[in-house]
Amino acid sequence: MIFFSRFKLTNSINRFLSFRQIIIIFLIVVCANSAFSSESTDIFSITRNVENFAVLSPLSLFVDAAVPTVKFNGLHHYARLSNQVSIAVEATDDIGISRVELYLDQTLIASNEVIPNAPRTTVNFNWNSTAKPNGKHSLQAKVFDAAGNTQTATILIVTHNSTLITPLPTAALTVTLPTISSGQISTLNWTTTDAATVSINQGIGTVTPSGSRAVSPTATTIYTLTATNAAGSTTRNVTVTVTTPPTGNTIVLFPAIIYQTMGGWEATAETGRLYSAAWNNYKNALFDQSVNDLGINRLRVEITSGAENPVDYYVQWRAGQITENEYNAKRYEIINDNADPNTINPNGFKWTQLDGVIDEVVLPLRQRLQARGETLWVSINYVDFGASTFEHKNTPTEYAEFVLAAYQHIQTKYGFVPNSWEVVLEPDTSTAVWSAAQVAQAIKAAGDLLAARGFTPNFVAPSTTNAANAPVYIDQIAQTTGAMAYVGEFSYHRYCCATTTVLQNIATRTVQYDKRSAMLEWIGADYNTLHEDLKLARNSSWQQFTLAGPLIWGPDDGSRYFLIDDANTTSPTIITGSRTKFLQQYFRFIRNGARRIEATSGSANFDPLAFINPNGKYAVVVKATAGGAFTIQNLPAGTYGIKYTTTAQYNIDLPDAAITAGQTLTTNIPAAGVITIYAR
Repeated sequence: MIFFSRFKLTNSINRFLSFRQIIIIFLIVVCANSAFSSESTDIFSITRNVENFAVLSPLSLFVDAAVPTVKFNGLHHYARLSNQVSIAVEATDDIGISRVELYLDQTLIASNEVIPNAPRTTVNFNWNSTAKPNGKHSLQAKVFDAAGNTQTATILIVTHNSTLITPLPTAALTVTLPTISSGQISTLNWTTTDAATVSINQGIGTVTPSGSRAVSPTATTIYTLTATNAAGSTTRNVTVTVTTPPTGNTIVLFPAIIYQTMGGWEATAETGRLYSAAWNNYKNALFDQSVNDLGINRLRVEITSGAENPVDYYVQWRAGQITENEYNAKRYEIINDNADPNTINPNGFKWTQLDGVIDEVVLPLRQRLQARGETLWVSINYVDFGASTFEHKNTPTEYAEFVLAAYQHIQTKYGFVPNSWEVVLEPDTSTAVWSAAQVAQAIKAAGDLLAARGFTPNFVAPSTTNAANAPVYIDQIAQTTGAMAYVGEFSYHRYCCATTTVLQNIATRTVQYDKRSAMLEWIGADYNTLHEDLKLARNSSWQQFTLAGPLIWGPDDGSRYFLIDDANTTSPTIITGSRTKFLQQYFRFIRNGARRIEATSGSANFDPLAFINPNGKYAVVVKATAGGAFTIQNLPAGTYGIKYTTTAQYNIDLPDAAITAGQTLTTNIPAAGVITIYAR
């Protein structure tokens, strides 16, 4: 195009032309070329051809004299600014804004190119006001349009930035037992904030910002926590008072020193009912003696892993279709109900064996305890003593489905749910082989699922055969996110290694994790074992083993609280186990919810344990290694019953003793054994 080649627009002119102007120029050029190529066309026709398209004069195509506008959005004169602030600048122009600049005290501090040019734009600048001294400053926003026209807006601002001051640390220090006797354990608990270092005196040294530590001073000791940072130090003190032990045959009670709260006296719900033809003739007397004489208030109800199976081998055994050995070979075989752990297939679970125990043992015991105004604690215990192709321990979500299915079945059929669920029986045996990690993951998965379905998870774990393994398992549970919250009871068995150190480690973790501890099985356990578990391991619950069984199972070896002589099936005899006679001195008088308090003795011959029952009445059980008289101080005024058992005498009552406030109680036991002093 000849005209267009002569009509050379510079790059600078092109920059200032809007798209509309360029179109108009293009039309003029087209018309002009047409005019020069046709003799019949004159300049006036050219003008007429373009006047319908051009709304501006030719001069206005190249000259933009309009000044843009600019203002600050959200800021006003003498606005107070501090720290990091956002400054919004709004600009408008008839053609287009190309750039926005920000100045402080006439010094450029930021610039923003507007691409593509826009007739209206808002630019946000982030500015750290701490870069300038506190005080009054001039803030300017300068805008440029596409033609180079500018406009500036100015306001005065005030910067106000305080110097950041590190706060002093905060600290809190408490102790679980402010008063102890020599050799007893108390626990320091502390929390801090904003501390760079935290330490505790008395040889403890540097500690974590928050934590706990068991202490056992031999004399009254002041513990000082010091939390320090750049601003200084904060200190907190607590005093652990160590009482002077009594002398002679004197026992002193300290009600202000409180240890564990009692949970229950447990038995496994084995009664010999499937093996004795005399069952129906001794069951009621057994239940009465178990509740009213011995004091049982908690049952372990076992459920086998093979309850998840489409075949009910238990029914086949009871119907005589298979032998007991054949049933035992199948009782732990797990056949997954389906491939979806979120969908329970009812046909994939068989509850006949569980229902039989609930119908014939749990419900009768519940009724008897209710008649006493008490509640039977039911703990369902998962048993996995056999290998299967499919294992719950390898798939936590499937284990969780099993637990949920059992809860829903019990709730639907019986109208209650278990008080607790024992995660797996003896996971550290060669028959179960559950690792600590598998136990922890099962707890997390089952707890989450139960909670999601409206149940309250309360798990008992780890129930290891080896007592020394229990702290290892509970530590793994604590390290598994979300698992420990579902654990209510820290359990162990005593078949190995229950040394004084191990029992103290169990007690330490009971305090550390704020859980109850429980020894829940040892065939042959006696009152010496019980006394040690209560005192050293701070047990809240305890079990020897099964409730009852016939004499044909063997001698009185501590595997049964009661033995059944069923030689005469129409008139069977219930025999109280030799160990049970002594256990009764504890079980019967220390009830669920009782709190153990400190009791010290001046004589090694008389080792006391003292409790305050939920009704406020005291019970003191003294393990005597020799006969003799002793006194008890700090019992409340009232009338006290006294009962003892020795090797030669069982369940012997002494005359009641009535004391006034501040008066001591004096009593005696004729030989080594157990004597109980209990408020009437």
